[in-house]
Amino acid sequence: MVAKHIRNLLYDHDCVIIPGFGGLITRYVPAIVHPVKHTITPPSKRVAFNEKLILNDGLLISTIAYQNSITAAEAQQMVAAFVAQVNTQLRAENTFTLNDIGIFRYNAEQRLVFEYKETDNLLEASFGLPEISARPVRHEESAVLRTLQKNREQEQQLQGNKFKRRLRRVYNTAAALVIAGLTGSALYLLSIQTDYNLSSLNPIAHFTAAEKQSIVADYTTDFTPVSEEERLEAYQAILPAAGIITTIEGEHLAVASDIDAEGWDDNAGLALTTEAEGDVNQETIVEEGAPALTVSEKTGRFYIITGGYARLANAEVSREAVRANGHDGKVLTPLKGSRLFRVSVADFATANEAQTAMNEYRKTYGNSLWVLNN
Repeated sequence: MVAKHIRNLLYDHDCVIIPGFGGLITRYVPAIVHPVKHTITPPSKRVAFNEKLILNDGLLISTIAYQNSITAAEAQQMVAAFVAQVNTQLRAENTFTLNDIGIFRYNAEQRLVFEYKETDNLLEASFGLPEISARPVRHEESAVLRTLQKNREQEQQLQGNKFKRRLRRVYNTAAALVIAGLTGSALYLLSIQTDYNLSSLNPIAHFTAAEKQSIVADYTTDFTPVSEEERLEAYQAILPAAGIITTIEGEHLAVASDIDAEGWDDNAGLALTTEAEGDVNQETIVEEGAPALTVSEKTGRFYIITGGYARLANAEVSREAVRANGHDGKVLTPLKGSRLFRVSVADFATANEAQTAMNEYRKTYGNSLWVLNN
């Protein structure tokens, strides 16, 4: 671990002292041009050893203490143990290798010498730079070089064309994705507008409406509807011929004949009893009192709207679905300046009541509900 810290300090410092052992000193070496190998070696640092630099300058110990989160005393003990290990190995094997830095050994005179081992470039400005070959250019190789240069240019041109084609494909794909995203965003924003509903874009609804229109248009071009007066005159002309006296009362036809209280007579064949007439009147009253399913004029009430439709047929289908859920579904005809038929689930006298009730209806119809003051 101590050797690792020593090596890291040599990148940033010119001198690293190992207390009680000696100091490692670095010096700058400029770039070297080899005249035989024709190579250029980048600038570097070379390391030398001075066994007289044994005083503690605090650099190594403080670095070990800081990076290992220990005290200075503990770091000093680690350095002392490292020095003892080095001296023991030198006495036993006469050599000690400091990883990636160099080799210590005793010479014939029993003096400690250091041999620098070049591994990584310790100079930060040149760290990672390789050795460059600089082979001289010969005149007889000019034709070969021109051929190689021409081939290299052709290869670069082919690579450039491939890159352009690839870039064009990427551009087309990106443009298609952008257009699709914008279209989807436009449809989404259109669907959340308060005056529109995407159900008006449903093609099946268009076909259904076309079928309904075709049923209405099945009459011939020369067809003339029969009025109510003409229909009653036809009834008066037919019924007396069967021996029945008729009178007109409002929109209902009263029939009198020689019938008994039981109802049907053998000769007349048709009877309308007082009880049946009462049922007809009662049915008429029920029809007149039925709730209005279509609102065609301003009421001043506040309606909770589920959606808007461009066709009345689609709005009626949505209204029936609302009524099937047990709610008071109604169709509001288009207001001035609008072409949408709106479908409501309930209506209230004030806006506060409508806003309060809307939270309950959202459980069934979602968050797209809104309040309209008609």
